[in-house]
Amino acid sequence: MPHYWLRRLVHVIALLLLAWMIGDFLRNLESYAANRTLMLRSGAVGLLLLVASFTCTPLSWLCRWPRVVQVRRALGLYGFLFISIHLVVYAWLDNAFMLALMVRDLGERRAMSVGLLAFALLIPLVITSTTGWERRLGKRWRMLHRLVYLALPLSVLHYLWLERDFHRAAWLYAAIVALLLLFRLPVVRQRLRQNG
Repeated sequence: MPHYWLRRLVHVIALLLLAWMIGDFLRNLESYAANRTLMLRSGAVGLLLLVASFTCTPLSWLCRWPRVVQVRRALGLYGFLFISIHLVVYAWLDNAFMLALMVRDLGERRAMSVGLLAFALLIPLVITSTTGWERRLGKRWRMLHRLVYLALPLSVLHYLWLERDFHRAAWLYAAIVALLLLFRLPVVRQRLRQNG
């Protein structure tokens, strides 16, 4: 159907990114930087997709384009997938699932604990992302999914504290997320809906 083109586009782009990322990793498997590159790329793409998902609702108000909300769930789920890859690469390829190393990182590097908390907050959102769960939980579903208001800023903070070379990109994400959170304020949201 014609109105599903945006959803299909999201699937195609996300899957192509995943295929490219994995293919590039396998081609450069012998490189000492292969694990780190995959970890950084998957984290960056995951954050980008989460921010894109969070952008859908205000974009629908600002641009009078209600159908963009249809891709919010797909963007969020793909974001979680890439962030899961980011975490698996860190735990498996970087640390060989050695709990002592990971616990040390959590104690010594504030970015790690913040990132892990953000990931933990996303898990219930992913589990209850289906229409069935939305029906079962009713009003509680909307309340639960407000955890994203905490998970997304924590994800940006993880990026900001972790990234040594690209602080500008991290601050840009921080500014975008702050603006998107501002759009969620009841007064601003009401104004946007009225103008839309």
